[in-house]
Amino acid sequence: MLGKWLGKFVSLLFVASTLLFCSQVLFYVGSFLTTRIIIQTPMLAVHILFMGIVIVGVRLGIETIARCAEILFPWFVIPFLILVFSTFPQIHYENLQPLLEVGVKPIIRSILVFTSITSLTFIVLLTVFPAHVAEPEQRNRAFFTGSLIGGGIMIIILLLGILVLGNTYTRIVLYPSYELARRIEVADFLKNIEVIMAIMWFLSLYFKTSLYYYATVSGLAQILELKNYRILTLPLGIYCRYIFTYRVSKHSI
Repeated sequence: MLGKWLGKFVSLLFVASTLLFCSQVLFYVGSFLTTRIIIQTPMLAVHILFMGIVIVGVRLGIETIARCAEILFPWFVIPFLILVFSTFPQIHYENLQPLLEVGVKPIIRSILVFTSITSLTFIVLLTVFPAHVAEPEQRNRAFFTGSLIGGGIMIIILLLGILVLGNTYTRIVLYPSYELARRIEVADFLKNIEVIMAIMWFLSLYFKTSLYYYATVSGLAQILELKNYRILTLPLGIYCRYIFTYRVSKHSI
């Protein structure tokens, strides 16, 4: 549509953005593990292990990633249900008050930021839809159903964070869902299960990173007119580790 040169330039911008998103998620994984669970482990080791699994999945293809998601989906749903129902006794509805205290404009701004994180990143799925899905009706239904379910899960997590932890603590804490899991204590029997809850986070971030990385290598292979994108997976995987980490280190200095 845009011509040979302008089209390639726009495609490069798309590939660069997905590579940045992939590096950003990879940094979050390393930061969480090295600050909450395995504190004395270097972040580089976590990045190498996690990105190595992502590279293997992308090299095996998008169908392998999709089938893996089907297998691991119950291991996401079960911890999520445990998190939701176990935090019910600690809910305080007065934490929602007062409503609309800050006015309408800040709320609209927050909605736009929330939408940019939860919905606008779905553009990466255009590398999968419709290229790898044959039936249009099932394709559209799956896309919108998945969007609604994902948005619903995000809303539930945010509501639980505010209802249980309070708006102030939810705003300043770095990992509110992990803090929610730490608060779980049912009849002195079900407690200290925050690591199990972290499994839900790892699974979702793995598939998110894999989709970002698949979009990066497949898009760059099309731009360079390569027959196989797999030759790009290892070098770009090594480079991906340093992009967002360098940005964070530069701003910290």
